Amino acid sequence: MEEIKEPYAFVDGSYNVATKVYGCGGYVVADGKSYSVQASGDDPEMASMRNVGGEILGATLAVKKALELGLPELTILYDYTGIEYWATGAWKRNKKYTKAYYEFMTKAQEKIHLTFVHVKAHTGIPGNEDADRMAKEAVGNL
Repeated sequence: MEEIKEPYAFVDGSYNVATKVYGCGGYVVADGKSYSVQASGDDPEMASMRNVGGEILGATLAVKKALELGLPELTILYDYTGIEYWATGAWKRNKKYTKAYYEFMTKAQEKIHLTFVHVKAHTGIPGNEDADRMAKEAVGNL
């Protein structure tokens, strides 16, 4: 993988079948500093989307962090296609949370230029592997 210029974020999602908790992991890198993005939730409707709920949460939190830092742009590296396709409107949004994600990303892009880059999951890309580990940790799967 070619080197990605800052600022960028790696995000990933996970789901714990036993507890019905979805979560995310990742980080935003800007000005040589790394800012963790990690959270979990158990909202039943979002949990019904399993790890996809975590993917959405991760991308949303990364953009919120970038906005908080006042970044003019952000490259989001992800391994689940919906992160880009729902945000850009390429995929139809049928659920409450995919609609809310699209609305959030559309509004955010009035303040920050977002670029999406797909990376293959579980292929040894350090940032993606770290985001995956953090997402699993967030839901208690480590």
